Amino acid sequence: MKIISSFLFFSILITFPILSLAQDRPNILWINSDDLGVELACYGNKDVKTPHIDQLAKQGTLYKNAYATAPVCSTSRSSMITGMYPPAINCQDHRTINMTMLPDGIEPITTYFKNAGYFCSNGSPADLNKKGKEDFNFLNENLFDGTDWRQRAKGQAFFAQIQIKQPHRPFVRDLKNPIDPQSVTLPACYPDYPLLKADWALYLESIQDADRQVGEIMERLEKDGLLENTIIFFFGDNGRPHLRDKQFLYEGGLKVPLIVRYPKLLKAGKIDQQLVSLIDVTATSLALSNIEVPKHIQGNVFLGKNSSQRKYVYGFRDRTGDAIENMRSITDGRYKLIWNRTPDRSWMQLTSYKKLEYPAFALYHYLYEKGELKAPFNQFMADTKPEVELFDLKKDPMEFNNLENSFKHQKIKSVLLSKLQKDMVFFEKNRIQENAATEKEAMESSVKYYKKGLMEENLGLKVDATYEQIVKKWEKELLLK
Repeated sequence: MKIISSFLFFSILITFPILSLAQDRPNILWINSDDLGVELACYGNKDVKTPHIDQLAKQGTLYKNAYATAPVCSTSRSSMITGMYPPAINCQDHRTINMTMLPDGIEPITTYFKNAGYFCSNGSPADLNKKGKEDFNFLNENLFDGTDWRQRAKGQAFFAQIQIKQPHRPFVRDLKNPIDPQSVTLPACYPDYPLLKADWALYLESIQDADRQVGEIMERLEKDGLLENTIIFFFGDNGRPHLRDKQFLYEGGLKVPLIVRYPKLLKAGKIDQQLVSLIDVTATSLALSNIEVPKHIQGNVFLGKNSSQRKYVYGFRDRTGDAIENMRSITDGRYKLIWNRTPDRSWMQLTSYKKLEYPAFALYHYLYEKGELKAPFNQFMADTKPEVELFDLKKDPMEFNNLENSFKHQKIKSVLLSKLQKDMVFFEKNRIQENAATEKEAMESSVKYYKKGLMEENLGLKVDATYEQIVKKWEKELLLK
């Protein structure tokens, strides 16, 4: 009997070697909050209440210098799910129209998790029986096995993503903990204007709603007895949804919160200052699961064995909707260099999405037309951009003072620009430039989006409404009680 039992035991191991290994590995959970900047209490913001995220930070490590690879969702998400920079997989244009397959040899990381016996899920916190946001810019199918880790086989390890919609626009009011617009402190990159403060307060209320959902996720994880063997990564997919932030390579568009909880490896309450790119989360998730990180992956492992700290973080921006751009950035943590490869374009060129959803877009145009948008905010209304922008993030965190022509900063400019230009040759080898017909299609689609948005939201505006009329509409909605 003992011989037969041993034979059966080893037969099972041979038949199911991957699953048996996976059961000894940690679970991985990505909690992705859509359009979330670092406006959290644990990051120092005093106007917002985020007790659940703060608790997560107290139990884990909070990263002060984490960056998305792109300031818009589909590009950033495509990057994270592959561990590759956006143009390296031809995913640099937001919601790519002419999608392609991933280049040969490159797979979504769910492939590597599945091969190691993991159950892969992607769900919505509102209902984990429903799919969560994906928004990838490449042709794909069957990336996930399900929507909820509870759908896995008994004892099977999982790689799960939960997609929190907030604080993406339109914002959600927090009726239990409303925020007084008059009491909030706007980032110094924006003029202290009542309409902007009201919009900012709603953004913070949306963050509070996201925090509530984080609390529910953590409670569910603990209820299932999975909390201590699950490595939790909490982050925003790109920066905050405001005028000079999302879609741009300034700090507000790229800098995101990143909190990692895993008591078996990380000390509670630690604050880490190292530079981290979100594709490092990808590489690190594989490594901590004892899955070999494929050599092509461009992220660094920043935790555990064989971890390393990166010297530079890169940012990428191409077309978003009908706003056609080509921007690249690099930072060493102190200095940020932005390479504007389409300097003939205005920062405030038409973007139908922002015209419809962002009060600041209309307000800036309206104030500028009247000559009332003062310095330094009026810089953003220039008809063209400098080819190179260089900022000292320590002395100028709002990125207003371009040091491109500063004699004192020519050396750091040369180092960063040379590094960026050299690396782009490699990073962009799979990039396919959209042609004129595709760009036209994108612009026509954005105009339809704008018209449809006006009708659905019953804004009482005509398609050719002036910026003054749009501002008055926003004031009526956000300021009048």
